[in-house]
Amino acid sequence: MSEIWKPVVGHEGRYEVSDRGRVRSVPRRIWTKASWRRPAHWRAYKGKILRPGRYCSSRHVSVVLGHGAAGSPVHQLVLRAFVGPRPKGKESLHINGKATDNRLSNLRYGTRSENLRDLWRHGTRASTWLG
Repeated sequence: MSEIWKPVVGHEGRYEVSDRGRVRSVPRRIWTKASWRRPAHWRAYKGKILRPGRYCSSRHVSVVLGHGAAGSPVHQLVLRAFVGPRPKGKESLHINGKATDNRLSNLRYGTRSENLRDLWRHGTRASTWLG
């Protein structure tokens, strides 16, 4: 089965995300400004798979898209690219309960209540109110 790549929403032409939950930069050329040492010129950037990092204490995987930017959770990038924008009142859910599994087949949109039930059912959150 081949990996399907789509542009990251808001970063088209610079980054792509796959249905397997990987993020890569796209090879491109950028026109740079002149400095006191060198004239303006084209600079080539090679594309590469981005190394994921951890996102807060929630165990969600994130990547940094651009210098000085905050981390973007990979599961949200995958859902936006393949499913569309998050509907109002919905959250991103991991079907198997593993926050590091960002495959499209493991992600869906759902309500906060569904998310909390999933966390309890998978044993990743202790809860007494769900009986």
